[in-house]
Amino acid sequence: MKKGLIFLFALLTFAACKKDSETEVTPKDPASAVAGTYQLSSFDYKVGEESIVSYSKLPVTQKGVTVSASADVQKTGDGTVSLVLLLKATGEQDRELDLGEYEIQAKGKTYGLYTGNGSQVAEINAGQLIFEASGTSDGEPVEITFEAKK
Repeated sequence: MKKGLIFLFALLTFAACKKDSETEVTPKDPASAVAGTYQLSSFDYKVGEESIVSYSKLPVTQKGVTVSASADVQKTGDGTVSLVLLLKATGEQDRELDLGEYEIQAKGKTYGLYTGNGSQVAEINAGQLIFEASGTSDGEPVEITFEAKK
């Protein structure tokens, strides 16, 4: 009986010592957590009521031309990031669109990008970036929206 108890105790001890699963280390600051390159899956650019460029799915190939885009999020300081879009089309020169610098705030596992006046323009959750911003250019309303995945 004594040997049985010792065996049972040893078995329970080994069972309790399971290997910890590998967990992703969360960066201490939100800017480091979201920094990286995101591949756009959709893009829309409107001036006034007119859609200048609209792709509901990216990358896309039309008439032998492949169009794709990426968003580069770079940490510029504690709590701030810059956002630059890189637009590509086969046979054309790549174009960069600097969308500016934003404050970043963490809310649980979700991160928000905010303008200097406190307006939220983007949300990042589980590597998914959703961007929606509007403003004016030459007196016309301008709107840029896109979704991207890290």
